[in-house]
Amino acid sequence: MTDAERNKEIVRGCYEQFFVHRRLDAVADAIHEKFVQHSPDAPSGRDAYLAHLREAAFAGGTCDIKRIIADGDFVAVHHHMTLRDDDGPGLAVVDLWRLEDGKLVEHWDVEQPVPAASRVPNGMF
Repeated sequence: MTDAERNKEIVRGCYEQFFVHRRLDAVADAIHEKFVQHSPDAPSGRDAYLAHLREAAFAGGTCDIKRIIADGDFVAVHHHMTLRDDDGPGLAVVDLWRLEDGKLVEHWDVEQPVPAASRVPNGMF
């Protein structure tokens, strides 16, 4: 298994533990002590980010991974996410993770609401 494949499996495992099993402890083990957040909607720093995830875990939400792409220490995840108390069509999200020592050390994301109607027939996913 290459480093890129291993990194993909680490990231995929985090999504499964968080969104399917709601196991924040398993995700916490994968977050590096030097964690840096670049998303304007989430806090930076390991402890602050874990507190943010804890709040989100209790609120519910779903994640349907469409594709995962890895290049060395970077892993991109394209997924369809619904949020707490969200009855709408959710968000199209691309998360970009950088791993160091087999742990998530840096995160960026781009989020876009899924529209009720689209001008193109192929959709966002």
